[in-house]
Amino acid sequence: MPRSALRSAYCFRLERCRIAAVFLAALVFCAPALDVDGVRPAAAAEAAIRRVIIVSVDGLMPAAYASPDVHGLKVPTLGEMAGSGAWSDGARSVFPTLTYPAHVSIATGANPGTHGVVSNLAFDPLNKNRQGWRWYAEDIRVPTLWGAALARGLSAALIWWPATVGARATVTVPEIWRSGTEDDLKLARSLATPGVLDAVAARFPNFSAGFTPPAVKDESIADIAAHAIETLRPHLLMLHLPQVDHAQHTNGLFSASALAAMENADRQIARVIAAAKNAGVWNETALIVLSDHGFQRVSQSVKPGVLLAQRGLVTLQGSSVAKWLAVIDATGGHAYVYVKNAEDVETRKALLDTLLPLAGKPASGIKRIYRGDEIRAKGGDGAAFLALEAADSFDIIDGYRGNYLSGSIFAATHGYDPERPEMLASLLIYGPAIAPGKIERARLIDVAPTVARWLGLKLDNTEGAPLPVGLREPPR
Repeated sequence: MPRSALRSAYCFRLERCRIAAVFLAALVFCAPALDVDGVRPAAAAEAAIRRVIIVSVDGLMPAAYASPDVHGLKVPTLGEMAGSGAWSDGARSVFPTLTYPAHVSIATGANPGTHGVVSNLAFDPLNKNRQGWRWYAEDIRVPTLWGAALARGLSAALIWWPATVGARATVTVPEIWRSGTEDDLKLARSLATPGVLDAVAARFPNFSAGFTPPAVKDESIADIAAHAIETLRPHLLMLHLPQVDHAQHTNGLFSASALAAMENADRQIARVIAAAKNAGVWNETALIVLSDHGFQRVSQSVKPGVLLAQRGLVTLQGSSVAKWLAVIDATGGHAYVYVKNAEDVETRKALLDTLLPLAGKPASGIKRIYRGDEIRAKGGDGAAFLALEAADSFDIIDGYRGNYLSGSIFAATHGYDPERPEMLASLLIYGPAIAPGKIERARLIDVAPTVARWLGLKLDNTEGAPLPVGLREPPR
């Protein structure tokens, strides 16, 4: 429509509103105008978007949709999303760039130091928890999207999303495992919304073969999502696809198995879209596909805990910690260093004397060391005394015995500073109401405020801001 005609139409509507106000003695708000491209102002989002689906493809790098041909990657769904929707060439993850901290930040709009899930594994210096992860929603210290949705009377479904055991939602199938045995399936079944997994198994013949925690297949998670969309039609659905992450850890970036996992994830996203169309809700749905972090190649591991043991800061009984003054909590390219007694000046000095000289030394495998103020400024765990970042091609591992340097068990990993280009996360937003365009300076902490604005949710304690995503009129 020409601008002159558009302006005339807009003025006509305004005049009609004034006349109606006089005759009805009430305040009448007119619908916002469209610009020449059909894009609507953000304030009208609630009318265009009534449902949001968030799909996390764990470890998916932006190159998967920005330059798929370079790797011979066939991802038509991601390609369509990038071509017709809003996209980022790399969203800033969180500090550290780990799965559980990032997923909770996606769900809350807050950094790990604020929401409380600061690492994957529970803090457990004496290993009493036997490698337990931060599975539990009660560890989240700030409001979540699903909680805000329920508070507004909307429905929410959480499918294999990290840190959702015990979450209050309409449907939950939380990510959980414990022993790596068949009992893990019983555990998952007992914690899921009653009857959901049985109903999914009845619909999808291959579901049960792929739902074997912890090695759950993306197809089975998509089975649950499709069932939830078509039967519940939730206003908010959040699901986590883990297989790309596993393939890249095991075999490396864009390895044959990683490419296969990405192409499979693409097919599962297509299934989610198809389910929304089958349920008749696609025209009012915004689909967000994202990842939690990027990846970096590694070949060697460093074990700084060996140095703490040499300084007498930990006391070992066999290979286990019996007592400690300071401990290392390491995951991938990152490690936190904790001091048991905050007033222990001697231990703090010993740590600084031992660890600070490692930073930047090629043979140390440590690129950088962060002190408390730097950790807090990056949104990390304020309770940590120090944080260590591994150098290129190195990761950091737990333990206090053996050699400081060894070969890594991984081909690639993450956890490094979110400012590293390799750690950038994926972000695509797509749907009938989403206008195409590039999203500049995107952050994972901006996702929850964006969803909250669209769905009209009250979400407190966020540190992000709504993303600048253009909207257009959905088809009628």
